Amino acid sequence: MPPSGARLPVVEKERDQVTDAELDAPGPVSVGIALTTDPNMTRGLLEQFCLALSDATGIEVIPHGVSSYRSLLDQLATAEVDIVWLPPIPALRATANNCVSPIALPIRSGDTFYYAALFARSDSPIREPGDLQGLKAAWVDPQSAAGYLIVRAYLELQAVDLKTAFAKNLFFGSHDAVTEAVVKGAADVGATYVYYDEEQRPKRAGWGEADVHVVAKAGPIPNDFIAARKGLSGRLVRLVQDALVDVNNAPLREAARLLLTADGFAVPTPEHIEPLQALLTGLQEASDHPHSMFPPPA
Repeated sequence: MPPSGARLPVVEKERDQVTDAELDAPGPVSVGIALTTDPNMTRGLLEQFCLALSDATGIEVIPHGVSSYRSLLDQLATAEVDIVWLPPIPALRATANNCVSPIALPIRSGDTFYYAALFARSDSPIREPGDLQGLKAAWVDPQSAAGYLIVRAYLELQAVDLKTAFAKNLFFGSHDAVTEAVVKGAADVGATYVYYDEEQRPKRAGWGEADVHVVAKAGPIPNDFIAARKGLSGRLVRLVQDALVDVNNAPLREAARLLLTADGFAVPTPEHIEPLQALLTGLQEASDHPHSMFPPPA
């Protein structure tokens, strides 16, 4: 678990440390993701993304798909992969362990943040955390941030006893399936993601158009990260980051939309990390299982 005082490395500080040798050798670079849902389709989308990134940067970009986040992090440590996509919890842990520097945040629905929500049907008497007693809970999977880990960490910080709150923990593999379980009565509550507008009204959520209400919410949580391994050339980091945040590069933006459902990218700051750090101090659960959905939110 990362220390509560861990802070996001500031990429800009590393840019001044580019050596002459790095300037003379700007490539190649490998981009890695975990192929956790429909590996063949995802691999094809990754290849398209790498081609677009190569065109944008002028360097060779090699696609690198692996079976799990653990494999991805292991290969980061051995420099077999240079740039990775990571959901927020693995990204924060890798950052705290000085393995990576986040360089870009995907933007979705105009936001770089979302919330994790525990929800129930609108006609349910379960209205607040104090009502959680002996319930059937619908989760995405044990590695899902919004669909499991973050909500449970938040409830523990609110002094909710998870063992008495949830008599049954049911895993459905996707946010759609969690919603269906709650709506049809197979579960009392479910966990998913939600984006809020400036008035704190849900504008997009994992439950879609279902008639539900929020029992508890945790966040804001940063969207997943594009991160660079420690020790990667500062020039390569700058080239990739600048290409990702370039709003005028239509081919790369389209490739990112198809692979990551991202409307664009923003440069991360320490403030993107701090809300999640507080939740992670109470996060005791983790899993080596690959995540059930790609792309995020998790």
